[in-house]
Amino acid sequence: MTVRFMKGTSIAELEREMQQVPGFRQRKSGIIRSRQAGETARGESCRYVNVWRAEKEQGRDGHLYTAADKEMPSAFYQILLRMLAEELPGSALTARVGKLREEGEKGIMFFKSEEHRRRFRALMRCGLYPGLVMEPGFAAAVFLLSSEEMLWEKAGPFVQEHTIDYSRFRLRGADLDSYATFCVAKELCTGKPYVSLSELGDPELFHDGLLRLIIHAVLISRHGIGTVLNEEEVEC
Repeated sequence: MTVRFMKGTSIAELEREMQQVPGFRQRKSGIIRSRQAGETARGESCRYVNVWRAEKEQGRDGHLYTAADKEMPSAFYQILLRMLAEELPGSALTARVGKLREEGEKGIMFFKSEEHRRRFRALMRCGLYPGLVMEPGFAAAVFLLSSEEMLWEKAGPFVQEHTIDYSRFRLRGADLDSYATFCVAKELCTGKPYVSLSELGDPELFHDGLLRLIIHAVLISRHGIGTVLNEEEVEC
């Protein structure tokens, strides 16, 4: 979403460097993707499990998220957010993620709405999109694009088994929230940067409700759909 005024000129590269967040280095997997994303999706040993076990051994009442749970355990949610915050440079976004951790103590609504939950669960269960289970970035993108009826009507026809054809996707008439959601979905799916950390940290661009939804999508992209949703919702 960063505007490039000097694109195509001799000082385009200078402008790009000036717009980078100080001290931040982009990863090949995108600015908000985790290097460990694929590990959890394949069911291999991963860091979040080790953190969870360590806290359980310290006497906390921890348990993995299962179909018996109506919502993600607050302590588990906070662990995932803490791990995300540890990979971020000190910034406004880090502070906002910390605020989400505090709010998580009161309960977690992982989806934007009950309508969003029903729509995404239907996509999980229809069996047409195996990438939702196998590809964390794809699952995160579909999670975001299915959050609004209008956005899904535009995106749905171009969602394939494992990919999304963004070249045919048009957002005519979309509001700012829908456009921002689209940009983050595209980044999580393709790994190419479209949104900067400083933009995500700006409440005027990403209000609290929108940032919460995006962070939940980031958790899916980092840890896989089976980690952040219970077995009932993942089962096809």
